[in-house]
Amino acid sequence: MDPTEDPQNMEEELDSDITSIRAEIRTLQRRKRLLASSILSSSEFQKRVKSLSAPSLTSLAKKLSPLLTDAENHADVNHHRIAFSATSFPFKDPDPNARDQNLLGLRIDLCQRDGRFVKPYYVLLKRVESGKENGEKRLKVHRHTIPAFIPMESLERVYLPGASSGSATEGGERGDDVAAMKARQKATKPRKQDLQGLVRELRRQLVAWQLRVDAIGLLRETLGVVRRGVDDYQDDDGVWERNFLNHKEETRLEANDLGIVSLGPTALEAVYVRVEWASGQVGRFKISNSGIVERAVVIGDNGRDKALEVALTGGNARVETVLDRLKKHAEAKA
Repeated sequence: MDPTEDPQNMEEELDSDITSIRAEIRTLQRRKRLLASSILSSSEFQKRVKSLSAPSLTSLAKKLSPLLTDAENHADVNHHRIAFSATSFPFKDPDPNARDQNLLGLRIDLCQRDGRFVKPYYVLLKRVESGKENGEKRLKVHRHTIPAFIPMESLERVYLPGASSGSATEGGERGDDVAAMKARQKATKPRKQDLQGLVRELRRQLVAWQLRVDAIGLLRETLGVVRRGVDDYQDDDGVWERNFLNHKEETRLEANDLGIVSLGPTALEAVYVRVEWASGQVGRFKISNSGIVERAVVIGDNGRDKALEVALTGGNARVETVLDRLKKHAEAKA
């Protein structure tokens, strides 16, 4: 270190070095766990362990038993997630005052584009009286961890309808025809519940959301992303944005040939994406559940830029190829 250097600058450099070293340590620790799990669960390692003599195997088993157990459990969970993306399980309500503690749990697993599974989503269902004389019980959502932007109540009304509170009016005394009476009885009959349909629709919407998030992340990584903690305020150039999935982190885009200084979702559901250029133009485009850029608006000092809007929505309209279309537009404009 230079003793003549400003102490404040020296302190900032040290803090920056410490932050980068800690991040590198976390990365190496994750890689160590991944490699250890892969080695311990490999068939070759299991074969070599079984080929050891009894005394050697006993001493080795004491050291590796917890690691082997964790590796086997981790491998079983991953195999289960790959084969069954949605599973059900019995669950006991921990509330001692609950009328019925026996619940049905649903678990939905999603995979990111890097091959890792995100935190599972859960739905807990309970059985309630339908109000009919036969004492029929119907499923009702008790608790869930589904994101708020997915209309869980609407899906429950569609796929898990409750019993109707009305009752059929007896006809015949006033000469009601048979067709009208059957129509009233059909209207008051509760619709059949479709639990599988609910799970399919839930997973479809969650997968569509995850694909949109992954696509936006791919665009940002292609442009180049710089990260920092929310407390690491410095006099840096660029537009810093709060990470909508990790609120303890802020990011900004690196300088790029397209002149894009900001690109990110406008809300958690990642349907609309906001783009800002160094020239002062600001745009927004919408991503459909199938990954298509449905429509776009770009406004600058001279009003709307129709050519840039066509570039965003043109071609195959896939969100993953937005940057390629913008590059072609920039080259044609030059």
